[in-house]
Amino acid sequence: MIDVDVVIVGGGPAGLSTALHLQAARPDTKLVVLEAKAYPREKICAGGVGARAFRLLEKLGVTVDCPMVKLNAVALRINHETVVEHSSEIGVVVRRVEFDHALAKVAMGRGIDLRDATPVSAIEIVEGSVRVTTDTGLEYRARCVVGADGVGGITRRITGFPRGDLRAQVVELDTEAHASDLPRDTIVFDFSIRDLQGYAWDFPTLVKGQELVCRGAYVIHNLAPDSPKQRIAKYLADRGMKLENYKLKQFAERGFEPGVEISKPHVLLVGEAAGIDIATGEGIGQAIEYGALAGPYLANALDKNDLLFSSWRDVVEGRHLGWQLRIRHWCYEAFFSDKRDAIERMLPRMKSLFKVGVQDFAGQPMSKLALARGAGQFIAAYTREKIRPDGDGA
Repeated sequence: MIDVDVVIVGGGPAGLSTALHLQAARPDTKLVVLEAKAYPREKICAGGVGARAFRLLEKLGVTVDCPMVKLNAVALRINHETVVEHSSEIGVVVRRVEFDHALAKVAMGRGIDLRDATPVSAIEIVEGSVRVTTDTGLEYRARCVVGADGVGGITRRITGFPRGDLRAQVVELDTEAHASDLPRDTIVFDFSIRDLQGYAWDFPTLVKGQELVCRGAYVIHNLAPDSPKQRIAKYLADRGMKLENYKLKQFAERGFEPGVEISKPHVLLVGEAAGIDIATGEGIGQAIEYGALAGPYLANALDKNDLLFSSWRDVVEGRHLGWQLRIRHWCYEAFFSDKRDAIERMLPRMKSLFKVGVQDFAGQPMSKLALARGAGQFIAAYTREKIRPDGDGA
């Protein structure tokens, strides 16, 4: 039995960010990160990371050294229009197999005890502490455990958290470029498939140095039984491509649900284990931001020996991360409703609000002028929809 202060289950961006921020806030903390698979391990993910995430890591002096495609534009296809917002250094596209391994190397280089190829088999709360058992035979007795093991992780399941209602099914594949693609510094969210409860995407990517395009379909599974595989097949066919020519990868995501608990005594959830943006499925940047909150929070809780974690949800919801997740949840509820037609007509006329959203993704100071213009554009668009003679307004 190995005694530690904190066991972090999961060695992805959420777990590693939590470890790095906890070490920075409380250097003498005894912590261990347990990752089920051996690095470098494949993780299916489109790989978009907003620059906000890197700004958080830079505060710790952390640089992630892996191949990246730099982004200077975000495009939104909707209602037969393509709206593009240009801005320098919006973010990057990475391959998770490379990004996670590079971040893990940083953590290990700073002396963090990181055990890969160490799946957790049991988590038990015993007399005010947590006993964590691994498949390798290692056992830990910790003051608390952090669940950073994603949508299908053991922490939520074995410690009694509900399964959750907001789930998405995702498929992706890597293809050559197509003549219809936008420039390689642009990520595209395509909502033009009218009956899809989700969207398709085109992200520039680098696979072993080769410039390819990651394409995928994101389907919010609790809304409709859409098949992501059928959706991406049609998306490719529209571009003269055949699904059978590419390796298809599938995965699931969990959305943040306002009001649902993300902690228990001695158990804290971060990243996708707690829930990410259900509207777009953005997760890497939010995982790192979860860690930036969890590190100082855990440090304070350990110092005070107050490990009930009853205030964790309030902390998340009271900061930028919670604000962003609630806004995105509201967007999901409004867009995928009987108001979708009206919203699709409104969105292309609200370019200033789109600009604000891109600035937030990039971690840039939001333009007050853009906010004011966006509010004006929203009022004008909303008023126009209310007075539509066909009665199909907002």
